[in-house]
Amino acid sequence: MEYGYSLIQHIKIFNSDPICAIDLNDELLLFGSMLGYFGYFAIKTKKLYVLSEIEDEHIVATQIKKNKILFAVGDQKIVTVEKTDNNYSNPVIKENPNYKNEIEHYKKCDNMFCMLGGDYLFSIELNIPREEEKKVEERLCTWKIKNLEKNTSFSDKINISNYWVPFDFDGYNLIYIDFYNDMKRCLKIYSFYHKKFLLKLNLWEKEDETIGHISHLKKLSGEKIFLVHEYKICQIRDFKFKLLKEFVHKGNEIIACDIIYNDKKELEIVLLDLNCSVYIYYEKDDYEQYLFNLEKLNSINSSIKEQKFFSMGYPYFIKMHSRYFAVTTDQGCFLLKRS
Repeated sequence: MEYGYSLIQHIKIFNSDPICAIDLNDELLLFGSMLGYFGYFAIKTKKLYVLSEIEDEHIVATQIKKNKILFAVGDQKIVTVEKTDNNYSNPVIKENPNYKNEIEHYKKCDNMFCMLGGDYLFSIELNIPREEEKKVEERLCTWKIKNLEKNTSFSDKINISNYWVPFDFDGYNLIYIDFYNDMKRCLKIYSFYHKKFLLKLNLWEKEDETIGHISHLKKLSGEKIFLVHEYKICQIRDFKFKLLKEFVHKGNEIIACDIIYNDKKELEIVLLDLNCSVYIYYEKDDYEQYLFNLEKLNSINSSIKEQKFFSMGYPYFIKMHSRYFAVTTDQGCFLLKRS
């Protein structure tokens, strides 16, 4: 059995409603699901606050700010929970719609995609192919960046394939891959500040190395990215795609990761794999360390372990803050503490 890690709270899900957004600090765990079940758990008082059990849209993102927390409900609205005491026990809750009226929302909702990064909400109206359409094409799509603090926005257009996979948005840069066919993929980093591409890399033209299936791709501080390809090969690269660091994950297929900078501003990367194991990679020492395995934690009930943690194939998430870990599974979200 594992020692040094204990379960604080199990936030359960119902009717196969996977948790699709979390955030964590030493005070709160935020969560939101595909069916719009969202709220927060106060760590110090060990109280669960459910703000909504169902919404018309899924929870795109959750975010902890200095004196408030945010929940992005699809492209429809931002729910803000403002702190009025030390533990969010009696907060002020506000809803900020993203559209002037519901008619405008209804017209654009089906084709709209959103991401939250820092103080900014990114939304883009996509060219989504129908089921019978297989032709790949690029089309000018309108995007908008909304400053949630100042309640201002600006917009423009960008060429995006109707088959694309978004990976990360930090408020200033969008990282995604355009797919042109089974073999041709183009990795792109678009700067909204400069309104231009910082990187457009045709992966099939890389003659000096082979980049397989990319499952995770995140922006790091400075002009650097972290990516996982072939399910276990981890790389740190610059915006020109020059390889800076590489390591092969010691465990099974990586299904989630979290980017952390410690008190010394040193990069640490937390990795969750299909074998239920959690590792941490220290960039300064170029070393990956095993931490724990969910199936070996004696604080998690054996009946839950028998149901398996990652058999449904959902998108999974892991967050680490100080000595706390939050891991989403098929059974919900587990909040753990390291002694």
